[in-house]
Amino acid sequence: MFLKFSFSALRAWSRLWILGTVLWMAAGPLSAQQTPFFSPGFEVAARSAVLMNAMTGEILFAKEPHLRLPPASTTKVLTALVALDRLDPNARLPVSAQAASVEPSRIGLRAGEMVTMQDLMYGLLLKSGNDAAETLAEAAGGSIYRFAELMNAKAWRIGARNSHFTNPHGLPDDDHYSTAYDLALVFRWAMHYPLFSDIMRTRTAALRIESRSGPYGDWRMVPVHSTNRLLASYEGARGGKTGFTFKARHCFVGEVDRGGIPLIVAIFNSPSRSTLWRDARNLLDYGFARYGLAPPPVRVEPEPVMVRHIPVITPTAARAAVVRPALTGKRGRVVARSGVATSTKTTAARTQATRKKPVARAAVAKPSGKAARGRNPGKKPATTAAVKPVKPGTKIATVPAESNGRPRKNTKQRI
Repeated sequence: MFLKFSFSALRAWSRLWILGTVLWMAAGPLSAQQTPFFSPGFEVAARSAVLMNAMTGEILFAKEPHLRLPPASTTKVLTALVALDRLDPNARLPVSAQAASVEPSRIGLRAGEMVTMQDLMYGLLLKSGNDAAETLAEAAGGSIYRFAELMNAKAWRIGARNSHFTNPHGLPDDDHYSTAYDLALVFRWAMHYPLFSDIMRTRTAALRIESRSGPYGDWRMVPVHSTNRLLASYEGARGGKTGFTFKARHCFVGEVDRGGIPLIVAIFNSPSRSTLWRDARNLLDYGFARYGLAPPPVRVEPEPVMVRHIPVITPTAARAAVVRPALTGKRGRVVARSGVATSTKTTAARTQATRKKPVARAAVAKPSGKAARGRNPGKKPATTAAVKPVKPGTKIATVPAESNGRPRKNTKQRI
């Protein structure tokens, strides 16, 4: 009896275990791709993407999170972590010929120059300089190969188990790959480094590069700018790293903090730069909306109304008054131009007006009052001499009259 009970209980437990295993296997891929409650109302154009709560590690959205893809320059996030673990930020590092000749993008380092580790970090994360990456790798690991081993060991400790790195900059290599989930873990870890988080918030900086190893050598300044568009356009953006190669396409990993909720978005293999930023904003908006921190509505300014100025068309009847004056033939008859009907009275009046040209005359001041009548009313007023018109261009000078107790009179004299 006891054996029958034990066998039946064991059989029941085995059935429950098998059922639970089947349910877990069915729910595992579903949570890895897309959670059952997920209904954002938009599609992610990128091939792989992850939205993670940086505080709890919860995955809010995932699309092919463990798909191994080339990470391009987002590799430099892990490069910065290994460099921060092994180098002093104030150390002056030499630039080798190999680092100076690496493929773009570069900050413009030259062989033999000296740069501090901190300045190289700005050039690495803002400008995405491959020459800065190799300079840091040679200083921290002794060689590119040795530094890649340090990168893989660091990624394994963080939990990025589906990644493998062969260089510090992310140039194409078949054995160089990562996943959106692993990249989110690496960035989450890196934001705990104060220098890394400060650089991520920076939009522009100037690097001091010394030309010689001596303390009084010549130096130059190189400006660098962040390629993270969210810093200036998305509220709460704390930083991020972009990446692009023809094989990896457009990649991005970054963090945004709003209302004390930090979210990390990691995107791999986006078809274009515009879709990359659109996917990043849509995922962040969705994540904050789940916590009741939806972004403010975008205020759309009304477009200016373009007023089209239509020329006024004069009717034919009114156009006759604007036509050139008609010719007069013999005996004062009116001859019309080009078939335009014009009245005889109007044409005659215009012709008379054109014949009578106004003649400029010198103004003669007429005497008024007592000056006109004189002191003796019986006498006739003196006639005023006519003033001849002055030719244009004649200079006139005023000559003061002699004063002998009488008011002065201005007399004009030609020059």
